[in-house]
Amino acid sequence: MEYWKWLKMVVVALIMLGEGWRNEGCLEEERLALFQLKPFFPSIDSRIDGSMYRPIIEEKETSSDCCEWEKIECSSITGRVTHLFLNLTYTLTSYYHRINNEYCYLNTSLFLPFEELQSLFLRGNSIVGFVDNQGFEKLSSKLNKLEILDLSYNYFNDSILTSLSKLSSLKSLNLAGNNFIGSNPIDGLKRLSKLKNLEILDLSHHNYIANISSQLNDFSSLKSLRLQDCGLVGSIDMLEFNSFINLKELYLGSNQIESLGFSSYDKEQLRLNKLEVLDISENLLNSSVFSSLSPLSNLKSLDLSFNNLKGPIHIEDLNVFSYLEKLVLSFNEVTEFVPSQGLRLMNLTVLDLYGNLFNNTILSSLGTLSNLKTLSLGGSNLEGTIDIKELDGLSNLEYLDMGCDSNIGCNLQLQSLDLFSSLKTLFLRGVNLIDSHSQIKLQNLTNLEELWLWDSSLPFNFIGALPSLKRLDMQSCNVNDMNDTLELQNLEFMQNLTNLEELWLWDSSLPFNFIGALPSLKRLDVEGCNVSDSLFMNDPHELQNLEFMHIEDTSLENNFLHKIGAMPSIKQLSLTGCGLNGTLHTQGE
Repeated sequence: MEYWKWLKMVVVALIMLGEGWRNEGCLEEERLALFQLKPFFPSIDSRIDGSMYRPIIEEKETSSDCCEWEKIECSSITGRVTHLFLNLTYTLTSYYHRINNEYCYLNTSLFLPFEELQSLFLRGNSIVGFVDNQGFEKLSSKLNKLEILDLSYNYFNDSILTSLSKLSSLKSLNLAGNNFIGSNPIDGLKRLSKLKNLEILDLSHHNYIANISSQLNDFSSLKSLRLQDCGLVGSIDMLEFNSFINLKELYLGSNQIESLGFSSYDKEQLRLNKLEVLDISENLLNSSVFSSLSPLSNLKSLDLSFNNLKGPIHIEDLNVFSYLEKLVLSFNEVTEFVPSQGLRLMNLTVLDLYGNLFNNTILSSLGTLSNLKTLSLGGSNLEGTIDIKELDGLSNLEYLDMGCDSNIGCNLQLQSLDLFSSLKTLFLRGVNLIDSHSQIKLQNLTNLEELWLWDSSLPFNFIGALPSLKRLDMQSCNVNDMNDTLELQNLEFMQNLTNLEELWLWDSSLPFNFIGALPSLKRLDVEGCNVSDSLFMNDPHELQNLEFMHIEDTSLENNFLHKIGAMPSIKQLSLTGCGLNGTLHTQGE
C-alpha cells in the first residue's frame, strides 16, 4: 500500500514539473505570451460587460489567472490554454486607427508557447501579413493539436495559403472575406489539399474565384464547404463537386447562378449521397431547379430564398425530398402548391414561405405537416376571413408568422388560435382578431411567450389571457372595445402578465391605464401611442425590476416623473415629447 502512495506522489510531482511554474492556475509562460500579444490584440485582457438594457462597456479582467479571462479557455486537466477567442479585439481607440488603413502585421512566433492550443479565432483584426514574413508554417512543429483556425475578414492575400498547408492537424479553416488578389490563387488553394484532416472550409466573399469548385478536387475529407459570394455565374455543373464524397453541407448563396447544369443522364453520375444541407439562396434560379435537385434526395435542409421562383410549385417536385426537415422559399413569387393537397414532407419541422404571393388556399396544402414546428406565411396575399382550422393538424407548431394583404387585411377568429397548444411565438400582421364570444376563453395558449402584433386590431382583454407571455410587441395596432360599458379605469389591461419581461408599444391606440402590476418587466418602450387619457401607473413598485424605459410622443400624467424616481431598478431612462413639467425625484427625496 505504501508503495502505491509513493508512486502516486512521484507521478503528480513529474506532472507538475512538466507543466512548469504556474501563477494562480495560469501557466506563467503562457501568461507572458498573452501580454506579448496585447499590442496586436489590445483587448485581450478585457471583457465585454453589458446587456440589451444598458450600454455595452469594456472592462479590464480582474483575475490574475488568465484561464478565467473571457477570451481564454484552458484545459481542466493540465491548465494550459486550449482556445483563444481573439475576434475583433481592437479597442475603440485602436479601431479609429485601423479604419484609416493602419493594418497589423502578426508575429506568429508569439503563439508557440500554446502547445495545447486547439482553436484560434482571429476574425476581423485588420491583419495584412506577418512579421519577418514568417507565416503559420512556423507553428506546425509545436501546435500539432490546432484543429480550428478562423482568419476571416482580415487582409491576407493568397500567399498565406502555402503556409497554412503546413498545419496538418487543422479540421476547420475560415478564410472568408480576405484579399486574395494574387496572380494565381487557385494554385494556393490546391496546396491546401495537403490538409487531409480538413472537414470545414469557408472561402466566402472572394469574388474573383470563378471556377473554384473544379479546383478543389482533392478535398475528399471535406464535410462543409462555403462558397457564398464567390463570383459563381450562370450554369453550375454539380458534377464538379463529385470528389467531395463526404460532403454534408454546401453553401452557394449570394452568387449569380442561373441553373444547375446537368442533363437527366448526368444526374445518375452525381455522387453527393451524404449531402444534407444545400443553401443556394440569393441567386437567379427559377422553378426548374427542383427537377435538377431531385438526385439529392437525402437533403435535410434546402434554402432557395431570394431567387426567381414564380407561379405554382408542383407538389411532386417537393415530395422527392422525403427526409427534408427545413425548407426555405422566402422572398420569391410563388403563388401556390399544386395540387393543393398531397404534400408528404412528414419530417419537415421548419417551413419559411415569407414574402411570396400565396392566397388563402395555401392553408389547405399545409395541414398534413404534423411535425412542423415553425411556419412563416408573412408577407403573403391572405385576405378576407381566414379559416385557420385548415391547419388543425399542426399540433406541434411552436412558431407561427402570418401576414395578410397590406391593402386589404383579413379577419381571424380569436378562439381558433386555441388549436395550437404548443405555440411559443405568434407574429401577426394586418390581422383583425375577432372575439366571437362575450368573454375570451383561451385554454391552450398557455405556452405562448412572444406575441408580435403589427398593423392589427384586437379585443382589449385578449392580452391578459396569456399567462406565460415574456415579450409583447405591438406596432400600429388598435385595441377594440375601449368605449365599452365596462369601467376601464378599474381594469388592468395586462393584469395577469406576471412573466412579461419586454413591452414594446408603438403607434397604437390603448386604454390609459394599461400598465398594471408587471413584476418581471425589464424593458418598457412606448412611442407615438394614442392613450385615451394620459399614461399613468398606480404604484411604481409594481415595476420593481424595470431597467430600461423609453417613452416618446405619448402623453403622461403630471406626476409621472416623481413615480419614476421611486423605481428601484431603473438604469436607462428616455422621455421625449411627452409634455412633462416638473422634476425627477430619486428614491429618498
